[in-house]
Amino acid sequence: MKHEKDILPPAYEGVENHLLALFYSGVYITNAEMVKVGKSLGLDLPMKDRTALLKHIMRYAHDNDLKPQMLLGFIGVIKSRIESYEMLAKEFPQAKNVIAGWIQKARSTVLLLQREMRINPYE
Repeated sequence: MKHEKDILPPAYEGVENHLLALFYSGVYITNAEMVKVGKSLGLDLPMKDRTALLKHIMRYAHDNDLKPQMLLGFIGVIKSRIESYEMLAKEFPQAKNVIAGWIQKARSTVLLLQREMRINPYE
């Protein structure tokens, strides 16, 4: 049986799935990075699996009206990764085409999160 804290509002499910899937987001967000985002919201999280951490962070953000701060935290993680990818592309020009795909997906994820920040939940 699922506890209420394990169930996300429907609006969060797409974002959750996107952030957890490297194929879609272009970025693997580590457990440590999720804990860091949680700490920026005032959460003290133990190291758990990524799915449990993300659900906990999203539930906390939803319950405490911290969705924009949470999304900004993940945007920061992704933008940092984009910078790393860009440095890798310069250092390894033979891999530039592969890395460009990662960068494109990561930028699309940033746009998705920015769009989520502007959504009115009452619409």
